[in-house]
Amino acid sequence: MKDKYFECIGWLGFVLIVSAYLFLTIKMLEVNSVAYQSMNLVGASCMVANARNAGAKPFFWLNIIWALVAVVGLVQLIWPDAG
Repeated sequence: MKDKYFECIGWLGFVLIVSAYLFLTIKMLEVNSVAYQSMNLVGASCMVANARNAGAKPFFWLNIIWALVAVVGLVQLIWPDAG
């Protein structure tokens, strides 16, 4: 049951990250929008949980970095003078 839960979380992350990129590409979102950065942060966080559960270290670290980049983007949007 636990593995199925983390698989669903992983798929949610996949959908969020791919959707964010698609919406950026078709100009429904802008890179400097809270929505885009939030979709990447939540999506990457879901993928981190999935990768940790699966023991997939490269995938885990890729998504840790992805989430950190999204945090930097959000900080710059929320507090423009911080970055």
